[in-house]
Amino acid sequence: MPQDPSLVPRPSEQHAAWQRALHGGDLSRLEQLALNDDPAAALFELETYVNGIYRASQHPLSNRPLPDIRSEVRLVLPYIEEIRTRLGWRIREFDLGLLRLIRRSSALSPVLGAGVSMGAGAPSWSDLVLLMLEETLDKGLEFHESVPAADNPPQAPIEFLPDGTVRTGGSGTWRFEQRVSEVRRFTSEQEQIARKIFAEVKAKRSSTDVETLMQGAQVCYDLCGQHLFRLLTRILYTRAKEPSEIHRAIAELAHAQEVPVRGPGLFPGWDSIITYNFDALMSEALAEQKIPHAAWAMKGDELRGDPDELARNSRWHQPVFHLHGYTPRRIFLITDVRFVFSTSQYLTVYKGPRSRILETVYRGFLANPVHIALYIGCSFTDDAMNDLLREAIAEYPGRYHYALLKWPHDRQGKEPAPDEIEAESAKYLEFGVRPVWFDDFKELPGLIRHLQ
Repeated sequence: MPQDPSLVPRPSEQHAAWQRALHGGDLSRLEQLALNDDPAAALFELETYVNGIYRASQHPLSNRPLPDIRSEVRLVLPYIEEIRTRLGWRIREFDLGLLRLIRRSSALSPVLGAGVSMGAGAPSWSDLVLLMLEETLDKGLEFHESVPAADNPPQAPIEFLPDGTVRTGGSGTWRFEQRVSEVRRFTSEQEQIARKIFAEVKAKRSSTDVETLMQGAQVCYDLCGQHLFRLLTRILYTRAKEPSEIHRAIAELAHAQEVPVRGPGLFPGWDSIITYNFDALMSEALAEQKIPHAAWAMKGDELRGDPDELARNSRWHQPVFHLHGYTPRRIFLITDVRFVFSTSQYLTVYKGPRSRILETVYRGFLANPVHIALYIGCSFTDDAMNDLLREAIAEYPGRYHYALLKWPHDRQGKEPAPDEIEAESAKYLEFGVRPVWFDDFKELPGLIRHLQ
């Protein structure tokens, strides 16, 4: 997409005056500079100042109390918001330019919601719950065993004797078939609950509330236990044959880069990739680009990695954190993988002590004031997830994350009024996320590639 040169983030020609006003606490001079300087240059000076204060606070020798730092940052926030409001719809071009600079510092982490995998054909959460209920109501939970086919030769080509020796004999090739050995079904009470939820989700689809969807997932989990995710894996990959264009756009920007300000060596193109999705489509896209990578998820009480062969032999790799569980397309033991799908699992993760993966992502990226998250394909309908962001912005005011979000109305080619943008943005700013608006989901891969 073409970039308006006037909105490219850059130092101000009055940089020295900005430095004197900011570091001297001259609010009168700050107000004059904010009103009269080029908006993109003024914003760059202010955002760089906020970033610098927080970066300095992380130095081992820094002894400045965090409350003092917060007070200093809050003094400049009104000037930032006034300029952003003044730019209106055009602020997105500045934000994309700023995000490009952050990514080139290997300090930007995309956070992938369901919309990214849906772009690859994976079902939405409501459709996934519907499909799981439909299958378990119809078939129950089937267990299979492998048995010799009925039309095999009378004698096996190889016979394993009780003493541990092997005797060859017979001719031809024996085949084995899968046979249903056991079927576990809902109790009458469970079935009644399942059918009620199935009817509600089928009627409402994407507008089904979060609580109902979790109840639907819970009744399936009550029947299947961890075997539920065997069914879930099959459903996911039956529909998602390959990564989406969004996955591929993200992978294209994950190649190693040098970041002199962070020291010698190579850094991944993204600080991290964080996903709420179970699937390994992001890893598959990274593999297409031959990028060393490792998927991280909870197995039992441990944070465990699943590195590819390149990552095992590389000094760097692109980490992919699966907050809600991980199930790749290939054969993979999921017995101990901790998933967040049902009500009980959700309450364990979000209402109890934080799991190691959630704490790692929160402290390392969401509540780390010099690392920024870019939400893609996220609806922000889950209050518990939003609460993590509320906590982070309260701890570090002025350090906003960003989200690529579809503008909720038809603009008809016109720029929305500043007050309309302010009203639509307020619901996200409340928990520390700045929207970067777009009109059509087809724009997403291009917007991501624009961060190159």
